[in-house]
Amino acid sequence: MIQRVCSMVALCALAAGALLFSTAPAYPQRAREEYVRLYDGGEYAKALDIINKRLEDFYAARVDNKRVPIRFITMKEASKRADLIDLFRNRKAEGFFIEDNPEISALHLYAARCWFKLSNLDYALNHYVQSLRFKSKLVKTDDAIYYEMAQVYKKGGYFNAYVNSLEAASSLNRDDYSYSLELGKALYTTARKKRAIFHLERYVNAADEPVSPGLYLMLANLYEDIGKYLETEKYYVRYLGKKPDDAYIQFALGYIAFKRTGNYPLAIESFDRALRLLPEGEVYRISKIHEYRADIALQELDFDAAVRDYAETIKYQDKISGEIKSKRAEIDGLDSKIRTLKSSLLREENFEKYGEYEGLLDAKGKKELELKRLKSEYDKLNAGRVRWNIAYSLERLERLKEAIGYYRESIAFDYQPNLAREKIIKLELKIKRGY
Repeated sequence: MIQRVCSMVALCALAAGALLFSTAPAYPQRAREEYVRLYDGGEYAKALDIINKRLEDFYAARVDNKRVPIRFITMKEASKRADLIDLFRNRKAEGFFIEDNPEISALHLYAARCWFKLSNLDYALNHYVQSLRFKSKLVKTDDAIYYEMAQVYKKGGYFNAYVNSLEAASSLNRDDYSYSLELGKALYTTARKKRAIFHLERYVNAADEPVSPGLYLMLANLYEDIGKYLETEKYYVRYLGKKPDDAYIQFALGYIAFKRTGNYPLAIESFDRALRLLPEGEVYRISKIHEYRADIALQELDFDAAVRDYAETIKYQDKISGEIKSKRAEIDGLDSKIRTLKSSLLREENFEKYGEYEGLLDAKGKKELELKRLKSEYDKLNAGRVRWNIAYSLERLERLKEAIGYYRESIAFDYQPNLAREKIIKLELKIKRGY
């Protein structure tokens, strides 16, 4: 039986032409219903038995009038053929379209579905091709076949062919926005950002059902990737309209509004919400929020507010600095244990102690990674710049002694040290003179 099926598929897969005036054997409607019923019931092999017998009878009547078939399509070859979809769209191409025969088209279609379920992707693809060759192009009908072919390519790992087939399905049925949804998600992680945006927006703007908040977030990320920050801001706002308690996106929106679009009121509002929602352990983000709020206040010449928020920033900077010191102490302690244990191992072989030695080395490695992460976060907190800005704000508020102290701290962090020294000298003279 298997040999007969294989020879049958190879014969009919891509036959170049057939006698158009031949007639196929007539079968009652209940025969079609039988293989459909078997397919719907998951009995794919039994459905194929019926389908292949029907196809064998059909093609047997045409053997004398057929040219020798070209070779069998494989997934790899078909995925590279740029003209394959064009052939499908233009059924009148010589050697491709055979005739309008709904019965044979349906047989090939269900054979393709059965082979797909049985994970024989090459056979499935060939039967989809044959199904199209026995039907005229029908808008809002053919799209289902293209979609199923797309799933064949997807399962086979041929991404470009998968996307191209989905695009073909979408172009044939513009009213089915689910194709755009799948295309947008598929293209989201690729370099084709603008195409992903086109399809996701097409779905979002036309969908009848409620839109998943995650789609707004995907669009925000895509627009940020291509540098269109007003659109990024818009979709973050839409996402937060449905997920207002997402502290991390509140932080992200605040950053975009402050750094990219200059929407300071929205930035402050988002930062305030993020502060209420972020867990206490999110030291880095909380510190940056206070820094950004202080930067906004400084630009708006609200020096008191700037000093307050910069001072809060320093509190969180000091927390991370303390964690760095603690982590270094832990690593030093492990180093001491490792040296002691290594000396012992050099004197005598002890497999139990060697296991402990390896465990200590592993623990040290993990601690060093944690230390590296903490130092990276601390470097991003702009400790020297923050102290300089506090000093400048205090100077503008005529709190000169406090300003001198922060200018000295900015020198300790090597932030504009020469200018800071000049500032200190001038402020000390001003204090001495009294004006």
